[in-house]
Amino acid sequence: MRFIIGGAFEGKELFCQEKYGVLPEEIIDCAELKPDGFRQLKCVRNFHLFIKNQCKTIHDLEVILSTIIAENPGIIIIMDEVGCGIVPVERSEREWRELVGRAGCFLASRAESVDRVICGCGVKLK
Repeated sequence: MRFIIGGAFEGKELFCQEKYGVLPEEIIDCAELKPDGFRQLKCVRNFHLFIKNQCKTIHDLEVILSTIIAENPGIIIIMDEVGCGIVPVERSEREWRELVGRAGCFLASRAESVDRVICGCGVKLK
């Protein structure tokens, strides 16, 4: 599994295409996917929105993430960093940001490589 992170609109998808040879049509928006929808996918984007849409039903984030990785070890996961900036007033938004941060830590610790993209430039973190 490979993990690409960065701010919104920073060029993560183009970086993924150039560095890993992924075609645009192979990058699937996973925001609306269910946890069992990741099989056979080469690359997913908007993983932070997948977490947001699953927040109410996520009881064990690590189990869901482990299952996604186990069922598709070659997947490339693209996720926005959402933990910077002003802390949201709404509790649900804070909880979501925390889940995204925990997911990022979990994915990064298990990824073959981790790249952070800023202004279209990828920086290898791992």
